[in-house]
Amino acid sequence: MAAALMPEVKLVQAAGGTVELRRAGKGPVLLVLHGELGVPGWLDAHAALAAQFDVVMPSLAGFGASTRPDWIMGVHDLAAWVSWLARDLDLGRVHLLGTSLGAWAAAELAVVAPQMIERLVLVSPMGIKPDHGQIFDYFLESARTGIRRAFHRPDEAQAFQRHYAAEWNADEAELAEQHREMTCRLAWKPYMHSLTLRHFLPSISVPTLVVAGREDTITPLDCAQIYQRGIPGAQLAVIENCGHMPEMEKAAEFSEIVGAFLSRG
Repeated sequence: MAAALMPEVKLVQAAGGTVELRRAGKGPVLLVLHGELGVPGWLDAHAALAAQFDVVMPSLAGFGASTRPDWIMGVHDLAAWVSWLARDLDLGRVHLLGTSLGAWAAAELAVVAPQMIERLVLVSPMGIKPDHGQIFDYFLESARTGIRRAFHRPDEAQAFQRHYAAEWNADEAELAEQHREMTCRLAWKPYMHSLTLRHFLPSISVPTLVVAGREDTITPLDCAQIYQRGIPGAQLAVIENCGHMPEMEKAAEFSEIVGAFLSRG
């Protein structure tokens, strides 16, 4: 990984509190919203995309070192917070990429504020109740069990070995529980889906790509297919031999697919 593509990591005052922010690259702004597991670090996929884009990745409210406002009680609130953050950072019109819980927030934002989004990428999106299968219940299992399940073959995935294989120290374990607590606040009932978002999908007017792993056992492929069918003109890219985190498990393929979509005129 080229040193020039390593991010600047800093704490900024924005969106009503302190926000942990990673940023690297040049070009059109790509705002990345992470999922319910938080930011594991600067991934190979982020570095690859930073070769083409100005990648801006905040730790969402209540995750990492970012402030947890008491008033954020759902994903719709989180989407409003992201809009506020983008204005405070003066990002202008952005490409928006969300993974899992972050994809749900990105979709909510695309419904109410399409004017701020150039292109939209939803990766393994939460937010829609599947017609077939069910969303994995993180809160019935340990944090480490949920992370392993997010990979199709964790023991063969370099990103899993790099970021998750080692035993956690006390601070890392506490951070994982912090993320679970915030996810519970945002999406406990109804569990990991919105009662209304599905009906608003036809209103999304920005070019949209949905990315999913064929072997995702966290969010069924059916969820991604519902998003693709519901959003006018949306495309679906299914990555084979891949679980819930294609940005980690299949970083090169993921980056190529996303980079090509975002670079279209």
